[in-house]
Amino acid sequence: MSAYATHEGKSGHEEPWMSAIAIGVGMILLGVIILATSQGMHSFIHTTEGLDHAIYIGGMVACALLVIFGTIGILVGLVNTASGGGYGDDDHGEDGYDEHAHHGSWSPIIMAFGIMLFLMGFIKWNHNGDFGILGLGLVITFAGIANWWREDFGNDGKSEPIAFGEPFGGIEVRKVGMWIFLMSEVMIFGSFFSSYLRLRTGWTTHWDVKCDAFGHGTPCPDGYVVVASELINESIWTLLPGAINTFALILSSFTLVTALSHAKKIDWQKPTGKLTGWWMPDQRRAVRNNLVATLFLGSLFLVLKLIEWDHMMNGAHPFTIDTLAGSVFYVTTGAHGFHVFVGLLVLLFFSFKAQRGGWSPDNAQSIEYFGLYWHFVDLAWVAIFPAFYLY
Repeated sequence: MSAYATHEGKSGHEEPWMSAIAIGVGMILLGVIILATSQGMHSFIHTTEGLDHAIYIGGMVACALLVIFGTIGILVGLVNTASGGGYGDDDHGEDGYDEHAHHGSWSPIIMAFGIMLFLMGFIKWNHNGDFGILGLGLVITFAGIANWWREDFGNDGKSEPIAFGEPFGGIEVRKVGMWIFLMSEVMIFGSFFSSYLRLRTGWTTHWDVKCDAFGHGTPCPDGYVVVASELINESIWTLLPGAINTFALILSSFTLVTALSHAKKIDWQKPTGKLTGWWMPDQRRAVRNNLVATLFLGSLFLVLKLIEWDHMMNGAHPFTIDTLAGSVFYVTTGAHGFHVFVGLLVLLFFSFKAQRGGWSPDNAQSIEYFGLYWHFVDLAWVAIFPAFYLY
């Protein structure tokens, strides 16, 4: 049986956004607790493998992510509460206009413009400390996110736009848009891979010559290039973050598909297993818990990624972006990490919507379309890991 909630009247317009504020405050407090705990553990744990420093960096990154998530929840709640941002009534109005359906939206354009200003401002801030354009970009981006949450919250999926004409006739417009977007993503990451492989095949590296590039053994010949994999494969501890991240992303695709599967079920039945029954006691929590698990695994990926970056940049043998090998490594893995972060922002909204009982078999296609993006990010990492971490 379905356990999705319904919302009616004025309280239905206001209460979801008030709960977004409460959840946002809770996430910020959790981030502060994690930061304080990691700081305390850093003071008491001392290991030769640098585990204490990894805990310290991991705590800061986890806190930063939770503060970002919480801030978005609070701002979205405040903006939509102040503007009376509801999600429509149960009818379609006298003119047949369906307020629950997807219509043309300015939110993607607003967010894209805000991100453009943010990136431009980031460069300016990095050069002379000017925060103006960067801050304006953040404000516009958050405004677009708030508007997107308000618009999409009540989508019931019953009036999904369908494409006409060839070659996409009969296919949902949003699905077509996602596939076209992913084609552009293939070109972006394809340029990263082709550049790296072209450079890599022309370099003399640890795969070609047995030497010590750090002055502790046999000197390396002229033209020898230290690549990321040489540092990452120093020990199991330096390889472990990337290996865990590979497992985390693959598992996150499974949890996302599980959430989609349960959202699509018309006659939902509670799983009979003891553990699965506890994890998914009703349909609402089955969808929510698996979306939250996906959000957690993606966040874990970023935490471990930045722990790894910190070790490589500030370790005994710094591997910086100033070198060609470092540049192609950080740009590629950084671009992938940014895509993960964008996916987490979508998952944050999806999880909130699931908490409010907003998913049903009629509108579960939104999870499906996002799943295409998330699986692409997963597949991109499956290619990045062996190319940059093992080769």
